[in-house]
Amino acid sequence: MYKSKLIQLLKSFSQSEFKQLREFTASPYFNKNKNVISLLEVLRKYYPDFDNKKLESEEVFKELFPNEKYDYFKIKNISSDLLAISKEFLKISYFQKNDHLNNKFLLEQFRDRNLDKMHEQLFRSYNDTLNSDPVRDEIYFLKMSDMSKELKSFYSPKNPNSDFELFQDQLDNELNHFLINALELYTTMLHEIKQNNCSFDLKMFDEVMVYLEKNLNTLTPVIQMYYYIALLLINNDQNIFFKLKDIFKNHSGSLNDYHKYMYYLHMSGFCAEMFNIYCRKDFMKEHFYLSKESFDNGTILMGKIMYLDFLNYVKIAVRVGEFEWAENYIGQYKDFLNEEKESTLNFCYGYIEFIKGNRSKALELLSKTNFPNYIIKLQVKIIMLQIFYEEGFYDQAAAGIDSFRHFLSREKSIKDNYKESFSDFLKITGDLVRLRQSVHINNKKQLESELNRLRHAADRSSQNQFGIKLWLVDMINNFKK
Repeated sequence: MYKSKLIQLLKSFSQSEFKQLREFTASPYFNKNKNVISLLEVLRKYYPDFDNKKLESEEVFKELFPNEKYDYFKIKNISSDLLAISKEFLKISYFQKNDHLNNKFLLEQFRDRNLDKMHEQLFRSYNDTLNSDPVRDEIYFLKMSDMSKELKSFYSPKNPNSDFELFQDQLDNELNHFLINALELYTTMLHEIKQNNCSFDLKMFDEVMVYLEKNLNTLTPVIQMYYYIALLLINNDQNIFFKLKDIFKNHSGSLNDYHKYMYYLHMSGFCAEMFNIYCRKDFMKEHFYLSKESFDNGTILMGKIMYLDFLNYVKIAVRVGEFEWAENYIGQYKDFLNEEKESTLNFCYGYIEFIKGNRSKALELLSKTNFPNYIIKLQVKIIMLQIFYEEGFYDQAAAGIDSFRHFLSREKSIKDNYKESFSDFLKITGDLVRLRQSVHINNKKQLESELNRLRHAADRSSQNQFGIKLWLVDMINNFKK
C-alpha cells in the first residue's frame, strides 16, 4: 500500500490540509462509510513519510479488522473510496479558495432562483472588489468578461433588446484576455526561436501586431509592454528597450508578478544579446540593474529557481564587478535551487574567483561541476581553457581544445552560427598557445605580424558568446611571449 496512489497523494498534503481532510472525511455529508474514516486514522500515524513496513496491505487490514481474515478486495475498495474522497477534498478546497468561482456560481444561483436583490447586492460588492485591485492582467479581464456575461443573463429576460453595451463590455474584456495570453506566448516563442534550434508557426501574429499598432494608445499597459517586447525581439532596437523601461516604470503597479518576471527576462535577454552577439559592453550595467531591480522587487524568485537562471544572475553581476551583490544573492537564494545545487554553487564561486584573478581556486571549483545541460558544459569548458592559457598550462590547453572540438561535433543542439564562433575561438586560442611556445618567432616585427593576423581573425568572428571574442582581443592586445 505504501506505493499506492492514495499514499502518494497523502504525502503531498500539508499538516493543515491533512487535518482538514480528516474533518472532511468525518462529515456525513461527504462520507458515510466508517471504514474509510478508520483507514485514514490508521494512515495518520505514518504521516508525512509513510515509509513504515506496517503500511503493507495485510498489516493495515489487521489494524482495521483485527478479528477478520485478510481480504484483499475489501481493503482495496476502502482505499479506493478514501482516494476518491481525498480527490473530492482537493476540488472543494480549491473552489473554496477561489473567490471568483464562488461569486460567479453564487450569482448564477441567485439568478436562477429569482433572488434579484441578493444578486444585485453581491454583483455590486464583487464588482467593486475587482475594480479596487490595481492589477490589470488576463485574469482580471477574464473575470470582468464573466461579470458582463452574468449581467447580460440577468437583465435579458427582464428587459429584452436592451443593455447592448454589455455585449461590447464582454467583447472588450475577452479581447484583452486573448491579447495578453497570445502576446505572452508569442514573445516566449520568439525568444526560443532566437535561443534554440526550434521553429514555430506563429498563427495570426502579423495580424495581431497590425491591430496593436493601429490601437496602441488605447491598449492596457500589459498589452503595450508585450507589443514592444515583440518588437524588441524582432528588431533588437535600443530605442524600444528604453521605451519598455518607461512603460514599466510608469505602469509596473498594474502588472502581476509573472508579467514583471517576463519583462525582466526579455529585457535581460536583449542586454545579453548586445554582449554576446554585438560585443557591446554599454548594456552590461543595464543588465545588472535589471537583475538588481528584479531582486529588490521580489520577482527574481518565481517558486523554485532554475539553476540556469541562478548562474546567469551571478555572472551578470560579476561581469561588472558587483561581487558583494553576487555573493549576497548566492547566500540568500541557494536553498531555492531546484536541481544541480552543488555544481551550480561550484560554478558560481569558481566564476567569481576567475574574474577576481584567482585562477587556481577557480580551476579547483570548476573541475567539481558536472552539469547535464550543454549550455553550462560549454561555459565550463570555455573558462577552464581560458585559465589553462592564462596560467601557461599549455599541454592542458591543447588537450582542452581537442576535447572541446569533439564536444562541438557531438552536440546537435548548438546552433550552427554558434558552432562556427566556438570553432574560431578554439582555433585562435590554439594559435596563441603555439605562438607562446614558438622558438622560431624571435623578432618583434614577425611577432606583430602574427598578432595582427590573429587580431583580424578575432574581429571576423561572428559571436561573442560568454565573452569569448572580447577575451581573445584582450589576450592578443596584451600578448607577452
